[in-house]
Amino acid sequence: MEKSITKKQVRIYGAGGHSQVIIEVLEANGFDIIETFDDKPKTAHYASKNVVIGARKDVKNFPHDGAPVIIAVGVNSERAEIAGFLKCNYEKAIHHSAIISDASSVGEGTVIFAGAIIQPNTTIGKHVIINTGASVDHDNKIGDFAHISPKVALCGHVEVGEGSHIGVGAVVIPKVKIGKWCIIGAGTIVLKDIPDYSVVVGNPGKIIKNIKPN
Repeated sequence: MEKSITKKQVRIYGAGGHSQVIIEVLEANGFDIIETFDDKPKTAHYASKNVVIGARKDVKNFPHDGAPVIIAVGVNSERAEIAGFLKCNYEKAIHHSAIISDASSVGEGTVIFAGAIIQPNTTIGKHVIINTGASVDHDNKIGDFAHISPKVALCGHVEVGEGSHIGVGAVVIPKVKIGKWCIIGAGTIVLKDIPDYSVVVGNPGKIIKNIKPN
């Protein structure tokens, strides 16, 4: 008689479109998604099932203990806020086609999607999104809550600060440091260091405004 295989259990916080990609990765990796939470369950993605109210309105009575969680929210600031009030253990979601060097590290709650490449000696923080087909070269440092969008190319020794969003197809040359909570527009070519809270667009990338921190 064959033994039944016990699936690893995980919970999802967030029920928008971004969560659907994470769910597909988790299910392909043999996880059983046992609960889905959202702060606005009535506006959940049509493919989401059995969504229940999240912790925002009643943190005390939220089931913090139990299976680990992935915060499946695409907006960096919201992901950081949710991580601030949840008291849960966290899981990672890494697509089987992603290539990650054994000499690199990936923080808790981080998701890495199909075709992404992480080269040696790179450190990826907590609750980071490394999106489809992104290339993160050697000796990079990616801060917590950052989002590296599809087809981004980060060359060697690049630093991306906490909460920064690198837009689709952007390129960052070697040894450039991008500050925290920056927005780098789609297709931007970043040739020099970028200070905190900057919005950068163009080729070459230019700062067009600063974002006031909350």
